[in-house]
Amino acid sequence: MELWDLYDSERRPLNRTHVRGEAFAEGEYYVCAEVWIKNSKGEFLITKRHPNKKAGNLWESTGGGTLAGESTKQSAIRELQEETGIQAKESELQLIATYQHKNYFQDLFLLTKDIELSEVVLQPEETIDVKWASEETILQMIENGEFVYSVGQRFKTYKKEFLY
Repeated sequence: MELWDLYDSERRPLNRTHVRGEAFAEGEYYVCAEVWIKNSKGEFLITKRHPNKKAGNLWESTGGGTLAGESTKQSAIRELQEETGIQAKESELQLIATYQHKNYFQDLFLLTKDIELSEVVLQPEETIDVKWASEETILQMIENGEFVYSVGQRFKTYKKEFLY
């Protein structure tokens, strides 16, 4: 059972937790993290979702819900480790933006790091492929419907912040 801390619409703690998968009450929000990894060539590391997951076989960046008691930086590091085997330190993560939608806040982080694809360890039930992609390639993949819709929209919205 995965527990998330609950917040109000101003991201103030409600001092309650929520069980993932259950319905939210009006005015309840949770937080999550999304990490975009950029290499020295300006390419982004993207992963392909397992076909049995929601939005299966689509590409995305790494991310997920922040567990009760975690900061979003801690959850970003945990998600990177779980989904890709990539190690990162909090000091390496740059907060790019906070995105608020429906019942969640999502902190978008940039990690600038050169990683060999052979070093990536995919989590079998989460991800099935990984690759480096340029901004142009990602935008084309979004246009072609090959990217998770919400992740693609965030990339398009914040790409200038990710690129500079």
